[in-house]
Amino acid sequence: MKLFVREKQNLAETEVEIRCRERNEEIENLISAVKSAGDTLIGEKENGDKTPVYISRVLYFEAVDRYVFAYTTSEIFRVKKTLYDLEDMTLEQFFVRISKSVIVNIKAIQKISPDSSRRLKLLLRNGEWVIVSRNYVGDLKKSLGMKGDM
Repeated sequence: MKLFVREKQNLAETEVEIRCRERNEEIENLISAVKSAGDTLIGEKENGDKTPVYISRVLYFEAVDRYVFAYTTSEIFRVKKTLYDLEDMTLEQFFVRISKSVIVNIKAIQKISPDSSRRLKLLLRNGEWVIVSRNYVGDLKKSLGMKGDM
């Protein structure tokens, strides 16, 4: 695959053109990545300030009590979405549910280790470990293109 970037000062907005022989899974993944690159949510900091949160920077979402939090490498934001809402967004390309209360960004995973009771542990790029419950191990493996046992 070749990549070219051309800067043009007179463009009203950024344009992306994909040239390919055929529209296959790799191209579909590329389209999805480009479409979701600028996606944001409104996040609320602990002090109440509201700020845009780029979904691509989120390591994982976690539901705690009746709230959902977005974790980045350096900050935590409360978001006014349910985990179901987040799953319904265009997150399926890069995010996968790993338990009833957590959706993880697969691009944030640095290491996968087996844990007790057929669960897995994921080391994220912020140094934090999260647990994949055994009911969601298959979904994670499918998202990562893995087969077999760990």
